Amino acid sequence: TQIKDSLNNVKALSEIASEVDMILIGTDPDTEGEKIGWDIATVLKPYARQIKRVEFHEITKMAIRNALENLKEIDEHRVSAQLVRRIEDRWIGFELSRRLWQKFRDYHLSAGRVQTPVLGWIIERYKEFLKSWKYVYWIKLSNQYVVELKNIEGDPHKIAEKIRKSHVKIISIKEIQEDLNPPPPFTTDEMLREASRLLRFGAQETMALAQTLFESGLITYHRTDSHRVSNVGIRIAKEYITQEIGEEYFHARKWGTEEEGAHECIRPTRPLNVERLRSLIEEGVIKTAETMTWQHYKLYQLIFNRFMASQMIPAKIKRLKAKIKFNEIAEAEIEGIIEVIEPGFTIIQPIKTIPKLEEPLSVIDVKFKKIPTVSLYTQGDVVELMKKRGIGRPSTYATIIQTLLERGYVEEKNKMLKPTKLGIKIYEYLSKFYNNLVSEERTRELERKMEEIEEGRVNYQYILNDLYKEIRSLK
Repeated sequence: TQIKDSLNNVKALSEIASEVDMILIGTDPDTEGEKIGWDIATVLKPYARQIKRVEFHEITKMAIRNALENLKEIDEHRVSAQLVRRIEDRWIGFELSRRLWQKFRDYHLSAGRVQTPVLGWIIERYKEFLKSWKYVYWIKLSNQYVVELKNIEGDPHKIAEKIRKSHVKIISIKEIQEDLNPPPPFTTDEMLREASRLLRFGAQETMALAQTLFESGLITYHRTDSHRVSNVGIRIAKEYITQEIGEEYFHARKWGTEEEGAHECIRPTRPLNVERLRSLIEEGVIKTAETMTWQHYKLYQLIFNRFMASQMIPAKIKRLKAKIKFNEIAEAEIEGIIEVIEPGFTIIQPIKTIPKLEEPLSVIDVKFKKIPTVSLYTQGDVVELMKKRGIGRPSTYATIIQTLLERGYVEEKNKMLKPTKLGIKIYEYLSKFYNNLVSEERTRELERKMEEIEEGRVNYQYILNDLYKEIRSLK
């Protein structure tokens, strides 16, 4: 059915192409989108008089008009990079999957260049998690601050009783007044991490929600690794901050460099906070690609607040650094913000504060429990690692995790990722016999080569030839 539908689409497009003077291809502004655009252009070339590429990073009148005034040719280098990525994924994936079938007699198994090292991280973290179970003590002080203590040897009941009766002494204390700058606007990995941490959304869910927001013209393109803010973005921030908060709170920041070209951060396309946006959608003033759910609004609010905060003045805060002692039982370090002197960007993105510390201090309550002191990874943690270690891209972060879940190599409980017995077995086999193809270093090196192809510095055929020889030499 899918092939039939595709043939019908091609037929319809070819008929349209033969009747117009020019075909404009406006697929997504990344390598995947460029390759899809190239496919369409290849199919329509016999029928079309002229084919051009239009590229826009937000679906707004101004962005589309600008794209129409700056028509392009399809970028062959980007297409080559994506072709190599696809071929290389399949060559390695098919060959290793075939060997898994032979080894384990299970034709549902699969392997991939990127998913294998990511599976390794999850397994390694799980091993650390299993070894990390210890008694942790939570001590509530008379100023309402809760101190957490670990690594105290001995009977937990006796230790808790000693802490209850202990004298609390401040050994050292320092209060520092400083400016706290806002964080930059979101890149894809940061959006996925914060949506996981604050909203408890999975990576795949977040990307699907962001896709709808983008297609509805509410946010800029959501697959990006750039923090850059365009002049249009700065104007939107200025309008909102000036009208809703106060002109004195506005502080324009570009965050990126001009070398990043058209690539931009994830930001709202209008100066509308979530309440105003919801009202205009419900009134029918703004039309959306699909019905908006509370999840869409939550993600929009996250993106909006982060972006507006990035264009505001720093906050003036007072930070505490102190060390306290519970008799001879234990010492604890305390660090945190105790006062917001001037709010700055924290008006729109509040920060947590801790109580002030001053003697006399006493212990109000002590609780203890044996828990893992190393937590399992969340989807957001894994995305952060992929970005940090140079594996995967904004367009693949979510799908890599989803593949591991669908294959049954990893399971998710209470938003935490845990390897299955099957996942451990598969990883051990692949890393033992085919580490040269699936290691983290190898994967990072291939990603670097893709960038060189995209920039036109390397001929893609050389990379494919080397890879082909390597796969053919597998024993």
